Amino acid sequence: MNKFPICIGRRSGNGVSMALNVVLLILVFVLALELVFFSRFKRFYVVGSSMYPTLIGADDEYSAGGDYVYADIYAAPQRGDIVVITTEKCGEAAAEKKMITIIKRVIAMEGDSVELRAGKLYLNDAPVSEPYVEDACNTPSLDKNNFERVTVPEGCIFVLGDNRDASNDSRGCYGMIESDDVVGVVADWSLALKGAVTAFGSFFDFTVPGIFSGCSGQ
Repeated sequence: MNKFPICIGRRSGNGVSMALNVVLLILVFVLALELVFFSRFKRFYVVGSSMYPTLIGADDEYSAGGDYVYADIYAAPQRGDIVVITTEKCGEAAAEKKMITIIKRVIAMEGDSVELRAGKLYLNDAPVSEPYVEDACNTPSLDKNNFERVTVPEGCIFVLGDNRDASNDSRGCYGMIESDDVVGVVADWSLALKGAVTAFGSFFDFTVPGIFSGCSGQ
């Protein structure tokens, strides 16, 4: 009779130990998934209005209200993709040039011709439907929305912001973007789950160095 309580105690101890082992395995598994995920995807905070209405940008990288997106650093950009780019900041003297991270949409690849006529995009002389561009953000009479035909050189891409009236892009001082300057392609799932991604980023910020950057809307 005296052994019976001892047996119960051992079983209880083994159960607790097993539960702790299961929890530990789950934590290791989650950590491994995070390491794999963040080795491929980087999170960016959208700043500025150049990608409106597709993406909402904050006033600056320290202000609330911007969207978060994840970019696949191993994906090769294609026409129509939204990409994160590192390039020299516009409008500064050569001696003061510094690098800036911007977010734009790929419109044309090397060898393509591109043109804007009263806000209408022509790619290789054919009109292109752009459902992501709102009429209110694409004034036909603006000079920047009337862009003469150019051909994209080898190793480059031509990018525009969805908010054509407010975007600095390949029509201006950024010019043709070298493909090597593309940091990553914004993942389709990140855009589809933009609300959830932004809510999570806003309320549960676990940023570590190398994961988070600001994306200028210039």
